[in-house]
Amino acid sequence: MTSSNKEFKPRRFLEGRHLQTVYNVLFPPDNALEDEYYSESILIPTNDGSGDILWLEHNPPLSKIRKQSSPWNGSYIMLVHGMEGSSESHYMVSVGKEALNRGYGVIRMNLRNCGRGLGLARKPYNAGQSEDIDVVLKYIYKHFSRSILVSGFSLSANMVLKFFGEKREHYAKAFTATSPPLDLKRSCDFIDSRAGNFYRDHFLETMKEKVSSGIYDITEKRKEQVLRSKSFFDFDDFFTAPVSGYTNVLEYYNICSSLKYLPGIKIPGLIVHANDDPVVPSEVWHEIRWKSFPMLQTVLTEKGGHVGFISDPSPDNPEGRWLPKILLDFFDSKI
Repeated sequence: MTSSNKEFKPRRFLEGRHLQTVYNVLFPPDNALEDEYYSESILIPTNDGSGDILWLEHNPPLSKIRKQSSPWNGSYIMLVHGMEGSSESHYMVSVGKEALNRGYGVIRMNLRNCGRGLGLARKPYNAGQSEDIDVVLKYIYKHFSRSILVSGFSLSANMVLKFFGEKREHYAKAFTATSPPLDLKRSCDFIDSRAGNFYRDHFLETMKEKVSSGIYDITEKRKEQVLRSKSFFDFDDFFTAPVSGYTNVLEYYNICSSLKYLPGIKIPGLIVHANDDPVVPSEVWHEIRWKSFPMLQTVLTEKGGHVGFISDPSPDNPEGRWLPKILLDFFDSKI
């Protein structure tokens, strides 16, 4: 394991953790992936017998659609968004653009009932749903390339770490995980506290809207109970855990926390986290003996917020988005 504090200097007047976190949401990058770059939608079934459908966005290598562009390097990057995000989330767009410009093909995965996949699943996504990552990886491996890299963000960063720590075929050469909630119970306690209630209320509002819409296969009694929940813990206890097949919320958190899967990771991975993350508690990060995991590289910055990392614009980074370069430099070194 190599540990690094790669220098990240936040953009002037955007030094604060909350500004770093919400700036990208308020001022996202232009999504050229849908017009300037060719994009096609792919729908594939999950493998759990539920009949649920996953909606993917495919951006093929630029050399396959433009004569003068970076040649395809033979690899594909699979991007997976965080809680209540989608294939259009700011980090999916900015990392996807960087990947295409460097010669990769890109698959942007929507978790169940997210983005354009809303209404195509009767079950919700959850933090440990590594079986869906498996389905998409197998599809990419069969149809596009056998040289695959995976990048997860926030909730899906936990999912990605869990997947690569499980005893299964992994199909990918390397992965990255940005701002992962390594311990789900402690992350839940943090976001349910006064320090995290702004983010808790925002996420609960959109998650309750989905429950209220009737897209999930639950009883009216359970729906009413879920809609009364005031905390992440209650929402997961009344809804996520039981609907996903767990006995209770504590079992769900215990089985799905990526922290316990780190020793099983056998392929190279990069984990990026900001010490001032206002959504995921950094105390968990500092308690981990990262030197015990030889396949993992870590980058801990002092500033950056939660999947933020907005720096001043420069000639080689005109949008001032620091994260895509860090992730793609790592992937370039692994293909």
